[in-house]
Amino acid sequence: MARIIRKGYQLEEEYYAIKQEQADKRAKNIRTLGKVTFVFFMIYIVSIAVSVVTGIFSSVFVPLSACFVVVQVIAVFVCLGGGVSKYVDTDILVSGIHGERFAAKVLAILPDDYIVFQNVKVTFDNKQSEIDNIVVGKSGVFIIEVKNHNSHIVGDLKDTYWIQHKVGRGGTPYTNQVYNPVKQVGTHIYCLANYLRQNGVNVYIEGMVYFVNETCVLSLTGDSNISVYSRSNREEKLLFGQILSGNNNLDSRSVNRICKLINQL
Repeated sequence: MARIIRKGYQLEEEYYAIKQEQADKRAKNIRTLGKVTFVFFMIYIVSIAVSVVTGIFSSVFVPLSACFVVVQVIAVFVCLGGGVSKYVDTDILVSGIHGERFAAKVLAILPDDYIVFQNVKVTFDNKQSEIDNIVVGKSGVFIIEVKNHNSHIVGDLKDTYWIQHKVGRGGTPYTNQVYNPVKQVGTHIYCLANYLRQNGVNVYIEGMVYFVNETCVLSLTGDSNISVYSRSNREEKLLFGQILSGNNNLDSRSVNRICKLINQL
């Protein structure tokens, strides 16, 4: 099995940061609700006491009680309804985390002499790339971008954006644009290749995009030197085939040099 080296935990860090922010907001809102409840309860008690003293208790008790209940309901909605605006973001992050973990299991099937670096950040010429997977072995260096979309995606491999067709939670279909991951991989290759070249290693890097969600349907046109593979089409063998029959023939010294440079990122 290939060795998996995780260089970062960006998605997990973002996910737990949002969850912690939500927890902090809920705790703050609960404290605020307690204070609001105490204030209105004291006003309610004082109003009842005044109505008893003035002899109008029977005529104001029901309206006062109803007002108190309404105010409390409003307070609960206002105080506890906050902190949920980022739930959609966490859904996206969880999807990304699951995609990365599944890809790690798949790539781990590669032979023992292959190394897979996950979540690598590399910067060159003021461009920063956050690379999902870099595979290094005797057949070369490969960048694999992982996507976990559960939709029908339509586009051309040379387009900047693709169209994503989805169905909302209420059953209503809708579309939105997604950045073409092929172009994303192109930027990754540019940054990593130049970083390696700056450090004395000139190697051809192959790029791939791997859609890991079984429900994702791709309708893509055009040509590109960056391959696109889909789990829904059972194309893992093609992905492995491209890696194992890569255009390079690296000796162990070159592999170790490249791995050392990537480890330094």
